[in-house]
Amino acid sequence: MDIPNELPIIYTTPVLIPGFILKIRLQVEKYSNLLNYLQTNHDSKSKHIGIIPKTDFEKVENVIGTVARIRSIITINSVQDFFLVIEGICRFKLDVKIADEPLHIHKIIIIENFKNLQGDEKVINKLIAEFNKVVIDYTQYAENKLYEPAKRSLKILSNKLPLYQIVDLCLKGFVHLTPADAYEILRATNLNDILIFVTNRLKQETIKEIKHTNSDKTGLIPVIHFNEKNNVMFNSKIPEIPASHELNQIYKAIKGSDMPIPVHKEIMKEFKRLHEMSTSNPDYSVLINYISYVANLPWNKRTEETLDLEKAKNMLKLNHYGMDKVKNRILQFIAVKILNPDRRGPILCFVGPPGVGKTSIVKAIASSLNRTFRRISLGGINCHSDIKGHRRTYIGALPGCIIQAINQSKTNNPVILLDEIDKMYKGSNGDPAAALLEVLDPEQNNSFVDSYVNLPFDVSQVMFIATANNVLGIPRTLRDRMELIYLEGYTEDEKMQIAEFYLIPKILKDHNMNELQITICNNTIKDIIQKYTRETGVRELQRKLEAICHYIAVDVVENSDKKIKNYVITPELLLNIFDSELYSVKNTLVEESCNRVGIAIGLVCTPVGGQVQIIEATKLYSRNKKNCLILTGLAGKVLRESVIIAQNWIQSFVKNNEVGIDNFCVHVHFPTGGIPKDGPSAGITIVCALISLYWKIPLRSMIAMTGEISLNGNVLPIGGVRDKILAAYNSNIKTVIIPELNLKDLKKIPKNIRENLNIIPVKNVEEVLDIVVPGGLAKLQNPSFSTTIGTCKL
Repeated sequence: MDIPNELPIIYTTPVLIPGFILKIRLQVEKYSNLLNYLQTNHDSKSKHIGIIPKTDFEKVENVIGTVARIRSIITINSVQDFFLVIEGICRFKLDVKIADEPLHIHKIIIIENFKNLQGDEKVINKLIAEFNKVVIDYTQYAENKLYEPAKRSLKILSNKLPLYQIVDLCLKGFVHLTPADAYEILRATNLNDILIFVTNRLKQETIKEIKHTNSDKTGLIPVIHFNEKNNVMFNSKIPEIPASHELNQIYKAIKGSDMPIPVHKEIMKEFKRLHEMSTSNPDYSVLINYISYVANLPWNKRTEETLDLEKAKNMLKLNHYGMDKVKNRILQFIAVKILNPDRRGPILCFVGPPGVGKTSIVKAIASSLNRTFRRISLGGINCHSDIKGHRRTYIGALPGCIIQAINQSKTNNPVILLDEIDKMYKGSNGDPAAALLEVLDPEQNNSFVDSYVNLPFDVSQVMFIATANNVLGIPRTLRDRMELIYLEGYTEDEKMQIAEFYLIPKILKDHNMNELQITICNNTIKDIIQKYTRETGVRELQRKLEAICHYIAVDVVENSDKKIKNYVITPELLLNIFDSELYSVKNTLVEESCNRVGIAIGLVCTPVGGQVQIIEATKLYSRNKKNCLILTGLAGKVLRESVIIAQNWIQSFVKNNEVGIDNFCVHVHFPTGGIPKDGPSAGITIVCALISLYWKIPLRSMIAMTGEISLNGNVLPIGGVRDKILAAYNSNIKTVIIPELNLKDLKKIPKNIRENLNIIPVKNVEEVLDIVVPGGLAKLQNPSFSTTIGTCKL
């Protein structure tokens, strides 16, 4: 374009858009210099001026105008005005001022006309498809507005002209532009913005034409729906409904629901059937409840997600102490969403004992993302209908818990917590885990069908996060679709920090005791942890701290007429609040078990964290039975196999070392009440207990161990090392034996605990025996024991 980089500038009320022709009226007295400039001997049609909207007169920065070519000048002698017919050529950005007199001349920066769409191929194709569909709908339904030649011309040109020229044609011929619209188009930064503007305007014009065409004297209401994909849909007309009628409210809900076209078609069929149905029909109330429920689902309502990594960091730090590994994984999850918001992330599943903060950390994720939060408790669910709902043919049919949670959240992208996913079980009415597969599978959850709604609903935008206490309780098919993140128990020091900085301020606020002078000494918190709670998490600790507030509340209310006093909670005062201590700081069971034949100290993981497990073995002399094994203590199948493997290894060890033992029945017992016990980690402990029994040698005291064995005596790796070592540490055990292959797990143990423990890695059982047996392995290999060994039966 042959356009100078300096132009006379004028400000006008009409907004000139590139490609448009405009006639403007100017006063001769005010613009005489401009008129003289344009009427000089040079060809006025080759001259250009800059046109800027009058609203931008006082703007200093980022002023956008249009380069105008003078097409003609009209002067009338009897009128003190003249007219300019100008054509918009291109946009420009206003630069520095050159002169004020005789003309306002500025340097300009030319902005080339937009000819191509921006973005990736997927975005571009979507915009073009949307525009083409709207143009087709507009030409089809705007019969009264468009002449037949114009429609034919548009169809022909659509196949020949480039996209930017077609958009320009639509702007000029089919869209009524207000001054505000013209200003918006002028300041567009790319062709995408203009294309979206034209598409939306043609939608509105199409809807107006449809309503005008279908509003006739019969008083019938046309059913019109426009969704975000530009699909216009029409159903057969239904008789007009009085404004006060309940069906009118349902019709409005359907109209404003923005549901997908296929769903809208089905619901309108049901609505038409409802409209024709007598109110005395038994199905009337069922149908009206169904249509109302479906219409009010958040088909296209969502909250704007806040993807702010710093906010997420602060939120997690504010509500949770420690858990660095878990926090880092959550921040990685959010960082990926920042880079690609459309990516479907994995289904996270937090696994850990009660009270470690699984539910609260999910709430923090929802809060940091600015999404609504809903919790679904899956504990005890044994029917697939609880997940997917009931058929409408059943009396009292309801949607499943997934659709109910989405409906309650009023958005289609909430954070839904699937709590206690390991507590579901298969019942006689179907497997709920199988029903969850459709929800959690990213390949099919964009069309989840609830049995009650019986229409596909897109749950792919929902962020599902699950929690569990025990990973073994999660069905394997579900486990395959989730990323497991383990939350382990807290050390005593961590519990002290959590109580001081998180629990106590929160509890005082909840009890409206912020203004009271309440001091809970550190020694008091330590005593509560050691003597009144025995847990991996902090839930019971929170209850005990709340009980202190309850104790203070009674005193405050009874002495409300007196001056409020200071409350200092000392360890001695705990006896008045909690009565007697529940636990001893010293683990008497462990200490009493030392220096006794047939007893070894093991370590196990339970749903509430790590625990010390005493294993007892004793001889049973019987006339009728020999060489048998009795197992008690609610031991599971895996633990029974561990005992058999331990017994068989001892037989091999005895034979290889030419050592004989007497024939007798053996009774192995796992104490600690009625707690079910199972898991492959007690092999070396069982071997040590039986060796102590057979050789009649007490094991070295206060040595705990964990590890499974093979038939050859190799010590195999196990899980839950952190929780087990913490349990040993809390029981004042200073030496712990672990499999050598679990050395990598020691980095999860706090440094101060590692330094106070003697952690010994072992490869095989003989290394273990050399450590725990006084005199070592050499004493066991001394062939001084009696006669033979039989085969033991379980």
